[in-house]
Amino acid sequence: MASAANEMPRVYIVDGDDDVRWSYRQLLQPLGYRIEDFREAASFLAAADTGAAGCVVLDLRLPGMSGADLHERLRATGSPLAVVFATAHGDVASAVSSMRRGAADYLLKPVREQQLLDVVNHALRKSTADAARSRMRQAVLAHLALLTAREQEVLERLIDGVPYDRVSTELGITKRTVEAHRRRIMQKMGVHTLPQLLLQLAHVGWPSRQAAPNDPPC
Repeated sequence: MASAANEMPRVYIVDGDDDVRWSYRQLLQPLGYRIEDFREAASFLAAADTGAAGCVVLDLRLPGMSGADLHERLRATGSPLAVVFATAHGDVASAVSSMRRGAADYLLKPVREQQLLDVVNHALRKSTADAARSRMRQAVLAHLALLTAREQEVLERLIDGVPYDRVSTELGITKRTVEAHRRRIMQKMGVHTLPQLLLQLAHVGWPSRQAAPNDPPC
């Protein structure tokens, strides 16, 4: 589902136990977050905005897809949702595995109320930051896709600090053409200075030296 960047983050509770979902909802509702609860992974995936900031309080054992498999599904899609495992069936191995795979935290039931509040608040802050970085990355990639192959060649050299006259010699174009390419690059990337451009490119690890050009040089 589409991301809604300017909305209040949701807290999703995914647990097969009705009483647990009710107790978590009663605890978290006063914080002002939008709470949605599900007894299984499939219903969560059908309804959740997995592209927006939020937190999933997730049990390991669920009807159908397990909590671990749901976590892996979210990871595979690049979802910024922060996952907090809360389970009565955990052990050290599963806790370590979950944390290595990016879980925000791993709690054993019965979960202390203040502990859950603290963990969810921290997870939501992290998720909000992750979602903002993801939006910035997608915007930069979209701008990069507008560059011609020649503009990408010029850009690679400029960010490496190659002087205009050497860029001109290496690419077999005039210095004036290099300057024209630079102006178009800055316009397409939506920046005014080279430091701003370098900051954008750092978010996406560009250039990718293995990437094929989008089109023939112009």
